[in-house]
Amino acid sequence: MHGSTLWRLGRALLLGTLILAGTSALAATVPTPGTSVRVVEATVAQGKNNDNDKKGKKDNQDDDADHVLNGQVLDIDTLKNPPELIVGTVDGQSVVRVLKTDEIAINGVHLGDYIQANGEKQSEVLFDATQLSVSERFGQASSNDNKK
Repeated sequence: MHGSTLWRLGRALLLGTLILAGTSALAATVPTPGTSVRVVEATVAQGKNNDNDKKGKKDNQDDDADHVLNGQVLDIDTLKNPPELIVGTVDGQSVVRVLKTDEIAINGVHLGDYIQANGEKQSEVLFDATQLSVSERFGQASSNDNKK
């Protein structure tokens, strides 16, 4: 083979490799049909309003934020002791350790459910819960289906 033929072959292989790598990287970022997109909604618990004492009002809100966590369940790990939930909150993801091991089953907590956990905040990403309640179920059909 001539040098120019090898040069053209090398360029063609390099170009093919670049195109393959580019399309593979692009395909990884495009969602495929049939996959669902999770939406995380979260709120912050508010304390009781005390118009007479603004300092007391701020203390109540801080106290509630340290003892109540609201968010959407992103992951459930019942194999750990104590069981853990990954919850999407306003501040980001938090790990909720459920200190009562049967609390998840009793309340029927599933992925995507919007929950309220009562307990104590250990850090910005760790919360120890003593009580769970499900505020809203994921994918629950509304009562107004307009069926005939």
